[in-house]
Amino acid sequence: MMKKASSLFAALAVAAGMSAQTQTFDINTSKVGGAIPSTMYGIFFEDINYAADGGLYGELVKNRSFEFPQHFMGWKVFGKFELKNDGPFNKNPHYIRLNDSGHSDKYSGLENEGFFGIGYQKGADYRFTVWARTPNGDDKVTLRVLFCDPSTMGERQQFSESQLVVSGKEWKKYEVVIKANQTVDKGTLRIMLARNSKTVDLEHISLFPVDVYKGDENGMRKDLAESLEQLKPGVFRFPGGCIVEGTDLATRYQWKNSVGPVENRPLNENRWHYTFGHRFYPDYFQSYGLGFFEYFQLCEDFGCEPLPVISC
Repeated sequence: MMKKASSLFAALAVAAGMSAQTQTFDINTSKVGGAIPSTMYGIFFEDINYAADGGLYGELVKNRSFEFPQHFMGWKVFGKFELKNDGPFNKNPHYIRLNDSGHSDKYSGLENEGFFGIGYQKGADYRFTVWARTPNGDDKVTLRVLFCDPSTMGERQQFSESQLVVSGKEWKKYEVVIKANQTVDKGTLRIMLARNSKTVDLEHISLFPVDVYKGDENGMRKDLAESLEQLKPGVFRFPGGCIVEGTDLATRYQWKNSVGPVENRPLNENRWHYTFGHRFYPDYFQSYGLGFFEYFQLCEDFGCEPLPVISC
């Protein structure tokens, strides 16, 4: 056996030596080679590890339209409230109704945890928007909108606050810009019904940094989008690979659902939220706020060719 092994190694050594002797390389630096087109390289985006909602997409609120199967997932709700499902957007019909707590020492409201917390930067402005109405029509309702640090040992959890007055029985979009007075890595967004306020309905509760990529209101996180742009991609492949197929036809990525008014883009289950027992994310969904329109817009901004992927 040892002799056979020695003979084999000797033969391999001879073969390697002969191969090395017969290989030649002609390097001519004055001769121009074949052109490499820019479309030979680029970037490939897929919604893995909260890369879209909670990542590149600038939205800071999780489950902003209460459409997760567990409708208050991502929210803590307190006081007197109701979940309703006859809202103004047929593809996202759910909304929350806040009622007066009925007690002078109690508040009604809700608080969002964001994606592993909401990151606030001191001095930065944030745009809070909500679709709202007063169902009785003749009441003016004041909402307190607060940025909070629930882990603080200080007296006050809120470090920034603004107020919003809602009136009229027709659904309208309300907006207020709030400046963060502290840097907090894992903050929350809290909304409270002010004292002596009547009933109010809230739908599509949203919070974006004002300073998003290219200034688009439904924009991308500036730092991440600019980093992608600096790669100078020749092509941009989106929206992913396995997420396009979903786990079945019902959960496949349907690009037609990802365009149109952002408030009426339906929720879709993400392919990865309970695929693996060792990586379990039951709150992993796609709001489609980052949809085909936004992807093509990013391609224009990056100066690259779009390479859309569809379920077929």
